[in-house]
Amino acid sequence: MTFPSSPDAPRLSVEVADDEPERRRGLMFRESLPAGRGMWFVFDSAQPLAFWMKNVKFPIDIIFLDDARYIVKIWKTVAPCMAGDCPAYPSTVPARYVLEAPAGFCDDYGITEGQRVMFWK
Repeated sequence: MTFPSSPDAPRLSVEVADDEPERRRGLMFRESLPAGRGMWFVFDSAQPLAFWMKNVKFPIDIIFLDDARYIVKIWKTVAPCMAGDCPAYPSTVPARYVLEAPAGFCDDYGITEGQRVMFWK
C-alpha cells in the first residue's frame, strides 16, 4: 500500500479484514501495531461506517476511504478503550475501505483527506 501524494511515506504491509468476523475483531487484544504495518478493512459497498477502540491496547490513526480509494475522513491518534462505553469514530460520509495505521502515521508523512491510496496484492 502506498500514498502517491506523500512520496516520503513508507509502503505499509497490511493484514486484510474482508469478512465480518475479521472486521469485528480487527486489532483487538494485540499488544502493538509495528511501524510499517496496518490493517485494511474491506466492505462490500460504500456506506456510513463507524469504528471504535474497544479492547485495542494502543493508539492508531483511522483512515476512511471511498470506492476509488480516496481518503474521505481521518481520525488521528485515536486512544485505546479497555472498559466501559467506547466512543465511535464515524466516516461522516460513505466509505468502503478503512486503514488502521500506527498512531502518528498521518502526521509524520503528511497523509491528508483527499489523497488517493494505492493497494497491491
